[in-house]
Amino acid sequence: MEKVEGSYYLLNDELVKNADGESYPEFEGRTVYEVIRVEDGIAIFLEDHLDRFFRSAAYLDLPLPATAESIEDRVYRLIADNQVGNQNLKFILGITSKSESVLWIFFTQSIYPPKSYYEEGIATSLFRIERLDPNIKLVRSDYQKAVLQERADKGVYELLLVDGNEEITEGSRTNVFFVKGKELYTPPAKAVLLGIVRKKVFEICGKRQIPINEMAIPVEWVKDAEGAFVSGTGNNVLPISKIGAVAIPTMNNPIVQTIMADYAEMVSVYKKAKKH
Repeated sequence: MEKVEGSYYLLNDELVKNADGESYPEFEGRTVYEVIRVEDGIAIFLEDHLDRFFRSAAYLDLPLPATAESIEDRVYRLIADNQVGNQNLKFILGITSKSESVLWIFFTQSIYPPKSYYEEGIATSLFRIERLDPNIKLVRSDYQKAVLQERADKGVYELLLVDGNEEITEGSRTNVFFVKGKELYTPPAKAVLLGIVRKKVFEICGKRQIPINEMAIPVEWVKDAEGAFVSGTGNNVLPISKIGAVAIPTMNNPIVQTIMADYAEMVSVYKKAKKH
């Protein structure tokens, strides 16, 4: 069961009072989803999220009962009606038992990393599992359960997924980058979910003329990394201080620190532009 928070949610264009799951939609078959971070009442990089959401829907041939413009209007109506400042918003699109295409938009439980994680880095662990259709945000309860259990068992904030070739592909809810010398390395686009924050990291590196190499990342690389970080909607750019038993000197790496600062500035500029 989804954790729906706030006084109201949307079913297509209908505003519904949140009454403990009484009228939550029941989907049949595969569904796609998107999570957007709301900060200071602004849906961060909403246009990028909508573009990916529409591509995911097209991939599964799911009809979207709305245009991008109308969804944006609904998002800000829902933000206003729930009086939300900082929380994650979730879209789920699927076909109900009545054979109707439904877009469900709601606020969900949002737990963000504490400030200390950005100052000290996070602990991660390797997890051997592969995601189906890595470029599409499919709802998969089996994957989610396995990941949650492994994170709890290992006592880490994030898992770095390892495929059958002993290569790191992505984080369980993030994209991952490594630093060697003055260059970044990240798994190729075809092997991962193309995160919105990942896209912004590429934009930052383009402006800073920091080379990014998209290539397979062997597990054995971990011990030689000079820095590493994950990127994601709920985490922004989050430094890694440890992968399993291997300490990573990320907090002393100027490239990672520059990207973190530039991303924070990028979000600030976006919010200011949307408020005017």
